[in-house]
Amino acid sequence: MNKKSAPLAFFRALHERRLWGLAAAYLVVGFGVFEASELVFPRLQLSPAAVNIVLAVLLFAFPVALLIAWLIGADEEDIEVPAVFPLLALLFVGTGSGWLGVRVLQTETPAGEPLVILMDSPHPARVYDEETRAVNGTNADVLSDILLDLPIRHQRESIGPDWHRDEEILQFDPDLIVIHYSGFRQEDGSGPRTRLKLLISYFADSDTRFLVYSRASEEALGQNMKDLLSDLEAEYPGLMSRMSVFGLSDYGPSSWLSPLTANPIKLRVKEILGL
Repeated sequence: MNKKSAPLAFFRALHERRLWGLAAAYLVVGFGVFEASELVFPRLQLSPAAVNIVLAVLLFAFPVALLIAWLIGADEEDIEVPAVFPLLALLFVGTGSGWLGVRVLQTETPAGEPLVILMDSPHPARVYDEETRAVNGTNADVLSDILLDLPIRHQRESIGPDWHRDEEILQFDPDLIVIHYSGFRQEDGSGPRTRLKLLISYFADSDTRFLVYSRASEEALGQNMKDLLSDLEAEYPGLMSRMSVFGLSDYGPSSWLSPLTANPIKLRVKEILGL
């Protein structure tokens, strides 16, 4: 085999052994596994570092999968390929994939950043902005965008009258819960907030802080929260010190899309978390 035909033979062998298709399929499946781990691992209370480990393993295994496919394919076709070409290709792919895997493992995970859980109802009667309702969004979706550039981890949680994930949220050990005062209600936002009180009772022995918002004034909302939690405060002294309220009417329109309310809520979150 002459020197000019050797590279062509190598690329022909790659095609015959279907390594191009294997590489593409591996990347697609690997991306799916990585995305699934990002969604599932938090639900399983696994450390954020576990997601990095999954990605690193996928990167380390990539050249191994290609090598196995190359060796298996050698029995199915008789193209003569100088050993130097597959060795150099494996060295190139292995070095790049290994370097990326090491970089992933060395990347600091956001575990040390405060965890903020944004809780609100998807019911249209609870959503403040018409634009948000039009796309079936929630107040939590808008708040997520408002807080996007803060050094925090945030998670949205849809709530309503039948919601019962108190224990699961407690296991996340959030630093702050931002919740709509009427988030557990549906059409009518009036009446006692017994369900809100029950949620807060789960965190009575924790360090989790709460930021409760409403379209009412902060004075009225603050008094409502004191009345709601008076017996819990007696049982757990200092509980009210972890409660903060935000009344949109004190800042601007009843809209999270207005900078008159968006900027103050962002500043309030920063103050509570000490950012």
